[in-house]
Amino acid sequence: MKRKLMLVALWLSVRGVMIQPAFAQKVSQLIQESKTERMSLATGAMIRVDGSFGALNIEGWNQQDVEITVIKTLPYDYRQSKAAKDMSAVKVAMEKKSEKELDISTTVATHTNWFLPVTKSGTGMLIEYQIHAPRDSKLVIRHGDGSVIVNNMAADIDADSNKGDLIVMLPDPAARLVDARTRFGIIASDFGETRRARFIGEMLLNGKGSSSPLVHLRMGRGGITLKTLPAEAYKAEQ
Repeated sequence: MKRKLMLVALWLSVRGVMIQPAFAQKVSQLIQESKTERMSLATGAMIRVDGSFGALNIEGWNQQDVEITVIKTLPYDYRQSKAAKDMSAVKVAMEKKSEKELDISTTVATHTNWFLPVTKSGTGMLIEYQIHAPRDSKLVIRHGDGSVIVNNMAADIDADSNKGDLIVMLPDPAARLVDARTRFGIIASDFGETRRARFIGEMLLNGKGSSSPLVHLRMGRGGITLKTLPAEAYKAEQ
């Protein structure tokens, strides 16, 4: 009997018939939305990022334009009928207040119900921000949960994150005034020594003086990493 079953299976495979188990299911399609915007800024402008969450990546370049790409991704097996509505529940807006001031804000729609009067939309959405900015721009970042990576920025950086990882790669760390602190987590640094703060956090104070560009970093629950960017990495852009 087993021999007969093997022969039947071999014959079906030769005929190009695919044998699938009865419980096989169709693979769901990933629901994703991507949008890119670009605008010019004056030298030494201020860029504020407020209300972001997920993965925030900011990289300095030698152009006077700011380019931001926002990628929203909904989980697998998400209901197609709800996708458009829930995608629009999270809005990322760029507002150029002047030639030297740009706001990038994220807002999440709220809804009401009998048990929870005001709650954020619980879509389980993943969001990624890819931002290219002039290297001489000042940054102010207010981030929720997730990761923040700032790379190759030469001016002041003021970054505060609630939970996750905060990674800053500096082209000239010796010329920077660094004030980094975590409430609950560690600091890993290529320069300067860290010390305990409030028993469960760490802090790092390092720099030349008050006139140096300030790197002010705060993390709630998570880690801060300070890395020295290799000289060839930023000289290649000049």
